Amino acid sequence: MVTQCPSCGTRFRVTLEQLEARQGKVRCGLCMTIFDGREPLQAATEPTPRPATANEAPTFRLEPVDPGAMAPEAASVAETIPEERDYGPPPEQLSFDDQVLLEEARARSRSARWWAVGAMLLFFALGGQATYVYRSELATRVPGLKPHLLRLCELLNCTVMPPQRPKLLGIEASDLQFVDAKQPSLIRLTATLRNHAGYDVGYPALDLVLTNNLEHTLARRIFLPLEYLESGPDPASGVPANAEITVQLDLDTGSLNPAGYRLNLLAAP
Repeated sequence: MVTQCPSCGTRFRVTLEQLEARQGKVRCGLCMTIFDGREPLQAATEPTPRPATANEAPTFRLEPVDPGAMAPEAASVAETIPEERDYGPPPEQLSFDDQVLLEEARARSRSARWWAVGAMLLFFALGGQATYVYRSELATRVPGLKPHLLRLCELLNCTVMPPQRPKLLGIEASDLQFVDAKQPSLIRLTATLRNHAGYDVGYPALDLVLTNNLEHTLARRIFLPLEYLESGPDPASGVPANAEITVQLDLDTGSLNPAGYRLNLLAAP
């Protein structure tokens, strides 16, 4: 098929498949005019000449030379125009109410982020406080944390003491004797304590009660680890797991003249 540019009159050879693919749109290769290539649409073959009669001499008619016909074949091929894409209508501008709602949503988003940051900080603060309060329990139950807790206490000026478990300690033996027969008011209490736990526990407080012959209470006093371990081990070290320790207390009973005693173990403050 041959189509002709309505602007410059140049003819081009095209196919129906090319026209149908571009909805008939054709660009002229010479003047760049875009036109509908389906009208006019001519056949590429020349019409069959009318046969000459016997009385009629053959005549020859010169057709004007088409400049487009002398152009290279590449220039004679019509240039098809791609179909313009439909991107849809342009987006509508937000109204004032929509902008207000958008700003409110952004403000809620920022507020939610600040709440999340505050909750995280509060979580870490409570975690740090719980670690400080229960540092001794943590050091006992998780031995791997003890070195870190000790370094933390160096900064906070605190100590990591073994937990108080007086019920896990037992009095294996105890004795109350006079130190000097010439001074009956001076007595010495000796007691052997055993740790039945599988971990170190803190030294307990000793609850000593002096009684008379009728087992009535004459005097009572609670002795802290610092008092009965003056020349012994460090109270912060605790009673080793599954171990025994022996403690001694020298007392001056004055005129009480005790005949017996009771000894109990309490949690040291």
